[in-house]
Order: sequence, then C-alpha cells, then structure tokens
Amino acid sequence: MKKILYPLFMALALGFSFAACDDDDDDGGAGFANTPEIEAAGVYAGTMSYVQDGKTDTLYAAGTLTVTPTDSAYCADITYDCSGDVTYNGTSVANIAHDNDGFMFFNTLTNNGLGTSFTGRIDGNGNVESSFDRQIRQGVRRYTYHYKFIGRKQ
Repeated sequence: MKKILYPLFMALALGFSFAACDDDDDDGGAGFANTPEIEAAGVYAGTMSYVQDGKTDTLYAAGTLTVTPTDSAYCADITYDCSGDVTYNGTSVANIAHDNDGFMFFNTLTNNGLGTSFTGRIDGNGNVESSFDRQIRQGVRRYTYHYKFIGRKQ
C-alpha cells in the first residue's frame, strides 16, 4: 500500500506545481501619461518653519519649493528657497514616484546637496509637505533643527 500511495502523492504534487491561475494583477487603470518627475515639476509656494530640538519657539518664513526634472527618469532636483526668519537655500536630487493620486520624493543620503536626508509628498490637489532635520555645529555644541515646508503649486 505504501508503494502505491507514495507515487500517487508525488504525481499529485507534481500536477499542482504546474497549475496556473488567471492573471489577477489589476493595476486599477493606473496608467500614467508621464514619469513622475515631469508631472510633479513646478514651483510650490508656501511656508518654511524650523524649530530647534527641545525648544518650542518655531520660526516661519515664506518660501518656495521647486521640482525640476533631471535627465534621469524618476529623479528630480528639489530646491528649497526661503528667506526671512528662516533662511534656507539648497538643492538636492531626489527619487520621485507616483503615490496614489500624487507623488512622493525622498533622498536618504546625507551627503547630498542639502547635507541631510529628506522626504516629501505632493497630493493630487498640488499641496506639498516636506521635512528634514539638520545638525548645525555652533562652537563645540551641536544642535538639531527640524525643518518643514508646506505649500501649494503655483
């Protein structure tokens, strides 16, 4: 009996290994006309804020965040330009991708043009939110500042 069951189970296992299902991969009609760096490109006007770690005094300034396509697909230059109580000007390349009805961008390397890693999201209505932390040395002390940009596409 064991000699009959073993080959039978082997034949069944082999048969199931070749079974296939219908294509159930539904992209939800998410065919995009362009790559995300082209669709998200533009100038976003808003407010940059920053606060020192452990403090509650938040400073604000008007500014812009500019998304500029690069020569590489799924990469864009992100430029922050703010002056006033918060002065910050910097540009870095970022990875950018479609995210639901909007886009997300990020750079996890700290040796980029901003000197820190950063993330951001642009929603389907053209609202952008981006944040990053920077460590600044003043004398022998090192301080961490939390930056945040919130804006809307012009």
